[in-house]
Amino acid sequence: MKKRNVLLWMLAAILFCGAMVLTSCHDSNDNKDNPTPEPTPAEELADYTLFIYGHAGGHMDQIIENVYEKTKPLLTDKKKVRVLFFYKYGHKIEDYDFSGKYADEDEVLRFELTSTTDLSKLRTEACFEEKSQFQLYSQENLTEQLNWAAKTAPAKNYIVILYGHGAGFNAKDDYYKEPLPTTRAVLYDEGFQGRGMNMYEFRWAIEASDIKHPQMIYFHNCLMGNLESLTTLRNLTDYYVGSQHVLASFGDIIIEFVKGLLQTTDIEAATKQMFGHLDEWKAGYSMLGPEDKCNGDLFFMKSLAIEEVNEQMARLCSRIREIYPTQHEAIDRATCKVYRPCQGAALFDAADYADCLARETGDAQLQTISKDLRASFDKAFLAREHVNNRPDFLDAYTLSVTLVDKTTFAQELKDDAGNIFSFGDSYMATAFHTNTGWGHWLAENNQKPTGNPFGMDEEGEDETDDIPGLENLKEWRAGTIVTQEAVDAFGLEMCFMADYISDDVWERMQGKTYKENPYIGRDDLRHVKVLHWDYDEQMHVGEMICNKQIAQTVYGIMRQLFDAKYPIERMVLPDVYDADDETQMRDNNSSCFCYRSISGTTKLSKHARGLAVDINTLYNPYYKDREDGTRYVQPATAVDYCNRDWDFPYKIDHDDLCFKLFTQAGFEWGGDWTSCKDYQHFELIEEQ
Repeated sequence: MKKRNVLLWMLAAILFCGAMVLTSCHDSNDNKDNPTPEPTPAEELADYTLFIYGHAGGHMDQIIENVYEKTKPLLTDKKKVRVLFFYKYGHKIEDYDFSGKYADEDEVLRFELTSTTDLSKLRTEACFEEKSQFQLYSQENLTEQLNWAAKTAPAKNYIVILYGHGAGFNAKDDYYKEPLPTTRAVLYDEGFQGRGMNMYEFRWAIEASDIKHPQMIYFHNCLMGNLESLTTLRNLTDYYVGSQHVLASFGDIIIEFVKGLLQTTDIEAATKQMFGHLDEWKAGYSMLGPEDKCNGDLFFMKSLAIEEVNEQMARLCSRIREIYPTQHEAIDRATCKVYRPCQGAALFDAADYADCLARETGDAQLQTISKDLRASFDKAFLAREHVNNRPDFLDAYTLSVTLVDKTTFAQELKDDAGNIFSFGDSYMATAFHTNTGWGHWLAENNQKPTGNPFGMDEEGEDETDDIPGLENLKEWRAGTIVTQEAVDAFGLEMCFMADYISDDVWERMQGKTYKENPYIGRDDLRHVKVLHWDYDEQMHVGEMICNKQIAQTVYGIMRQLFDAKYPIERMVLPDVYDADDETQMRDNNSSCFCYRSISGTTKLSKHARGLAVDINTLYNPYYKDREDGTRYVQPATAVDYCNRDWDFPYKIDHDDLCFKLFTQAGFEWGGDWTSCKDYQHFELIEEQ
C-alpha cells in the first residue's frame, strides 16, 4: 500500500459535483427503496449528468476537495450539466495523515454540487454515512446510487466516472463466477484492505440500474486501458476515457471536461476540447520526484471500435501460435522486449507486442498484422495524449493486453471466498478471449515476460531503500536472505523467471562452468531466478543456469517448492566455487549447468548440457560401491547420508515433494539407479 500511496497521491481527482441534495446522515437511508419516479419530460432533462463514484484514501482526499472548489463556479445552469458525487473519505494510513477538510475520516458524502453549494456544510448536510463501513465494491450498492443519480438529476445523457484505484485485468480478482466474492480489479477500497469491484460486477450493477447505458464511462483510475476489461464492457456504453498507465492528475482533466460539456452538447467535441487543454495534467507528472518519474497516457475512444481491434488481435494470436514451433526463439525475444506500462502488472502494450513479434521474426504475415492492428487502434481512438518521463517509452501508446507464460497460466489461485481455480480458468471466461482466442496463446507460451521496458516501477518505487533485503532482489544477489517485506516491495512474480543470460552473468561463467565447446552455447541456456526456503524457514535468493529446454519447467517446479516451503539450503551458481563440484556439494549447494564430464569418466555429464539438476547435494550424495568393497562418495563428507534408513533434514526419497515434481515433469531420479546412487540428481529423460 505504501508504494502505491506515494505515487498516487495525485491520482486523477475527478470529482466535481452539483446542486446539493442536502440530506442528514440518518435521513438519507430512508430514500433507498423509493420506486423509480415517472419519466421526466424531455424539456426538463439536463443535457448531461455526471455521476462520480469512488474513494482514493485519506492522504489524497485533498485532491478531491480541490476539484470541488474549482468546479463549483462552473455549475450555474442545471439544464446543461449536473454533477453528482458519491465519495467515501479515507483515513490516516501508515505515515499519511488524513487530509480532508469537508468531511471526517471514513465518512461518505452524497451530493450534487452547484455554484451555490456551501462546501463548509458538506460534513453535516451531505453526509450519507458517518464513520462508514460502506462497501463501495458491492454491486447492489452501486446500482442503488446510480438509481439515486437518475432520480435526482434526470438527463438526456449520463456519464459514469469511476474515481480511485484501479488494477486492470487481474486473474485472481476478475474470476467470473456467481456469486462473486469481493474483488478489486476495477475499483478498490483501502478501507477494506484493497477489496473492490471487478469488471463483471461493474457491468451488472449498471445493467440493473435506471441508467442502463451511460453515454460514456470514464475510468479515472489506473491501468484500466486494457483489452480484457474494455471488451467486457463494450456494449454498456458509447465511449471510453481511460489510461493504460497509472493515471496522475490534480483534477484538471475533469474541470476541462466540464467546461467542454458546458459549451457544446456534442460529447465528442467536448471531450476533444478537453484533450486540447491538458498542459496542467502533463505538468503534474513532471512534478513527481526524480525517483517516481513515470510515463502516462490518456485516450478517448468509441467503445464498439474495440471489435475491429479484436479482429486483428485474433489474427495475431492465430499466427504466433502457428509459427511458434519453428520461431520460438524469436517470439520469446519479442516477449521480453514489449513495453510494460507498470512493472507490477501482467499487462503490455498490444500494438507494441505485434511490432516486436514482426521485427524479431521477420515474418511477412506478422508484419502485415502489425500494421493492420496499428490502423485499427488509430481508427478507434478519437483523441489521445501521452507523457514520457522515462527513457523507455513508445511514440504512440495503445491498449494493454495480458501476457504471461504457460506456467503462470496454469497457476492455481484462491479468492477471498476460498474458491480454487487457475489463472487460465479466469482468463478463458473473458469476452476478450472468446473474441480472440488469446488464452490459447498464453497456455502455449513458454517465455515469461522479463526484462521488458516499463513506464513506471511497480505502483511507484518510493520509500523502499530502508527495507532489508530489497537491494539483494533488485541486484539479484543469489545466496542472500530476504524478508517478506522486501519480496512484497519487489513483487513475488518478479522473483520467479527464466531469462536470457545477461552479460555480467555470462562473464562470471567464463572458464569456470562454461568452456568453449562445439555442443552448447549461450543461446542454448537460460538464467533461472527463484526464491527458496531453508530448513529454518528463512527466505533466500536463488539462481541456476539451465538448458532452455527445461528452464521453464525448472522455475515452475521451484515456484511450487517455494509455495510449499520445501527446504533448499543454498542455490548459487557453481562459479562461486570456481566450478569445483566437490566444494559446492560439501556446501549443500543446488545447481544445474556445469560443462564437465561424469565423475571418473571422459563422458560428458548431462550437467554439461544443462539438462540435470542437483538438489541439496550434501544430504543427498552420490556413491558407487567398487569391486574391492570400498565405497566412492561425493561429497566425501557425506558418508553418513548414504544410509537412507534414518531421517535427517533435506533428505530426498520417494515420498518427497521434490522427487514427485521432477519425476512427474519427465525427469529421472538418480536415487533409483542400481549401478550407483545419486540421490541429489534429476536428469531429463530424452527420447532415443
